[in-house]
Amino acid sequence: MIVTSHGHYSKLPANLPCCRAILYTVPGESCIKLAFDRFSEGIISVNKKAPAFDGEGGFVALLREPTCLAGVGQPLRRDDGVGPWIVGAVRDALSGTCLRVIDAQDVPENFVPVIARGDCRNVVFIDAVAAAGPPGTVVFGPLADFPEAESFTTHKLALSLSRKFLEAAGKKVFLLGIVPANLDFGEGLTAEVERAAASLRDLILRAAVSPRD
Repeated sequence: MIVTSHGHYSKLPANLPCCRAILYTVPGESCIKLAFDRFSEGIISVNKKAPAFDGEGGFVALLREPTCLAGVGQPLRRDDGVGPWIVGAVRDALSGTCLRVIDAQDVPENFVPVIARGDCRNVVFIDAVAAAGPPGTVVFGPLADFPEAESFTTHKLALSLSRKFLEAAGKKVFLLGIVPANLDFGEGLTAEVERAAASLRDLILRAAVSPRD
């Protein structure tokens, strides 16, 4: 069964591999076609070599500059919602700082024009990724540097197009990724991913309030 943004329900054959999806409708496209398209875009690849995360290095340095943190993911697919979880946890505390927070859910492309017009030098997409390592592993780096970047995150097509648009607008675009344990339909992060998300939350908050050099 699928649920559209207009609250309509439609059934798909039970033997199809992509029968669970939460989606928004596009004029002229059937719910079934959109279900296939959106679900296939969200399939993640495994065993990719990704830039290692240095919590006290490049990421923290970005937090001392005008930067937009964009949480990407669908909270109703368990660990796919880790990006929105993190930005939601830091939003209030970052008010009045040089950091901007956007909960892009699973449609980051919808927020790209607003981000491009803003004064942030950097954009960090926070998303679930497929990378070597156990659930909760964190990776970070320029989005363009990730191997096979277009197929690396759980929202590969949207982020690939968003990166190109934002770079054309003069922004530096990065990916902060967390390896998921469970992308099934449901609410709440798994324990491993929530621990990683809480550590990143604390890191962001510490960097945001620490004295600037």
